[in-house]
Amino acid sequence: MPIDCQFNLSRASAVYYTGEQVSGSVALSASKKSLQLEAVSISLICRSEISWREADSSLPLIEHNDSTATTESGYISYAANKTHLQQTQQLLQKLNLPPGGTQRCSFQFELPHDLPGSCRLPQGATDYTLFVTLQRRGKHDKHFQQRLCIRKRIELVDLQPACNASATLRLSLLRSIFAPGQRVAYQLHATVPATCQTRLLQSITYQSQQPVAKSKRVQNVLDESCALAAALHLPLTAPIMTQLPGEPIEIAYYLETWSSCSEPLRLPLLVGTVAPPVDVIDSPTVGPSLGFVNLALCENDLLFSSINQLLPHSCSRESNTPSITWHGEHLKLLRRQKKQSYVRLALRFFYKNMLPTNKRHCWELEVSN
Repeated sequence: MPIDCQFNLSRASAVYYTGEQVSGSVALSASKKSLQLEAVSISLICRSEISWREADSSLPLIEHNDSTATTESGYISYAANKTHLQQTQQLLQKLNLPPGGTQRCSFQFELPHDLPGSCRLPQGATDYTLFVTLQRRGKHDKHFQQRLCIRKRIELVDLQPACNASATLRLSLLRSIFAPGQRVAYQLHATVPATCQTRLLQSITYQSQQPVAKSKRVQNVLDESCALAAALHLPLTAPIMTQLPGEPIEIAYYLETWSSCSEPLRLPLLVGTVAPPVDVIDSPTVGPSLGFVNLALCENDLLFSSINQLLPHSCSRESNTPSITWHGEHLKLLRRQKKQSYVRLALRFFYKNMLPTNKRHCWELEVSN
């Protein structure tokens, strides 16, 4: 490739918070031919896009003229897109690079506080992207891009206890604010014997603009329990809740209890970037839990030190949380147990059930050799 563009961000993880400054440099390199550019610009764009399809019951079914005689119904495609941020900076006006030459340009952007966070969902996404545009004389413009991960900065301090009750059932929370990775402890008090099921729900609402304005709500069960007192797990990778109404993507969290003796009870939950640690007093059966882990801050970065307590290995964790001596303990939250190979399971079954006993010893010798 005659032109190479390399992004050098101030944070190697490319993770930032709203209200912070995105800074870095761009290195342009010419390989075997000289590079002549009219202008070089860089843009930071935040865009939300959603789309889904629904069957249109008003359209007639179309029957295919073949032997299978299958029918297809018509579909309506709903979509919406919104540009939350678009900032552009001019880096260079004229540039002549000899073969093998390199030119570096610095940039910085300020992120407003009211921006949504990055998220990728089954029917929509909110993305932040850096675009570098190279304007060439007599040729089409060349573009390079770099994706960013922007976290919505929401600091929650007040525990905000909550409760909801009916004539025969009472659902109570010692706190209703949480950060991803923490556990939601609840208590149920029933005046009559009943079977209860409590679920931790994530509600995602998509707002379309085309062809008509329409909303679609999707609820996901993150965890559930049938006990009267338990702690449900909020996944570490759960997206932060949204606060601005009318956005293409709205995310909310609820705790809902179904019972045979009462109507469903629901309590809203606030999920932010930082929340107080879960104390042992709040959850007698579950120990302290880690909150949101910020992989963006480096060891020398003291910005927003009130949000996270700095740790080695370019990581930070929730403040006032018990220290962990081995950094690998953080990674266990995201690891999954590996599945055994099907070939190995088949060989083991053949060895135990089909291979004669007198030949097992010889087979073991051959495998060992």
